[in-house]
Amino acid sequence: MLSRIIVALIGIPILIGVLYYGGLPLLIFTNIIVGIGAYEFYKMAEMGGKRPHKLLGIIMAIVIPNVLFFKELNMISFGVEAVIALCIILIISLRVIQNRVENSSIDIGETILGALYPSVLFSHILLISLLPNGGKWLLTAQIMVWICDSFAYFVGMGIGRKIFKRGFNSISPKKSIEGAIGGTIFTVLALFLLEKYFGLITGEMNVLGAVILGLFISAVAQIGDLGESMFKREFKVKDSGTLLGGHGGILDRFDSMFFVAPVMYYLLKFVILG
Repeated sequence: MLSRIIVALIGIPILIGVLYYGGLPLLIFTNIIVGIGAYEFYKMAEMGGKRPHKLLGIIMAIVIPNVLFFKELNMISFGVEAVIALCIILIISLRVIQNRVENSSIDIGETILGALYPSVLFSHILLISLLPNGGKWLLTAQIMVWICDSFAYFVGMGIGRKIFKRGFNSISPKKSIEGAIGGTIFTVLALFLLEKYFGLITGEMNVLGAVILGLFISAVAQIGDLGESMFKREFKVKDSGTLLGGHGGILDRFDSMFFVAPVMYYLLKFVILG
C-alpha cells in the first residue's frame, strides 16, 4: 500500500504536467511508456511459452511514436506505414535466415502485436496534443479514465453480480456488468463537471457531444482494461510487471489509455472539432 501511495504522489503530478504542456516532454514520456510496454508484453509472452523477437519488436515500437510526431510537424517525409512495412519485412527475413519453421506465424505475430499494441495506440496522445487545446483534451481524457476505472471498481464492489449474474468471468472474474455501467454513468457526469468548474472542454462541445464522448471513452477504457487482462490470463501472469510497485507494470496502468487515445483523437478530429 505504501508503495502505491508513493508512486501516485510522485507520478500523478508529473503525468498531469506532461499531458497538459505536451511538446518534447510528452514525446519522451510516450517513448518510455511504449518501450517499457513492449518489453512487458514480450516478457509476458515468454512466460506463456511464446518466443517473440524482442529486440526488433522493441525497436519497432519506439521508432513509431517518433516518426508519427515528426511527420505531423512536417520534419520528415515518411510515415508510420513505412516503419511498419520495413519492420515486418525484417522480422520475417530474420526468421527465414534462421531457417526456423515451427511456430513461425505465432512468434512473428506475437512480435508484431507486441510492438503495435502499445506504440500505435498510445502514440495517439501525441496527435491529440497537436489539436487546438490539445493539452486540455489530453488531461480530460486521463481524468475520465481515472474516474471510469474508480467508479467501475466501487460500483462493482457494491452491487456487482446482483443484477447481471454473468460478468467477464473468463477474462477477469472481478469485473461485472454493473461496474461497467456505473463507470460509464459517472464518466459522462464527470465530463459535465470538468467543463462547468474547470473549463477543460473550453466550450467546444454541446450536451450531445459530451454524452457521446463520455459513452465512447468509458466503453473503450473498460475494453482496454479487459483486453490487457485477456493477455495476462492467456500468458498466466498476475501483473504485466513490477516497475510501479503495487500498481503493477506500465501495461497495467495505461491499458485503458491505449484504447482511449485513438478513439478520442478521431472523435475530436472528425466529429467534435471537425
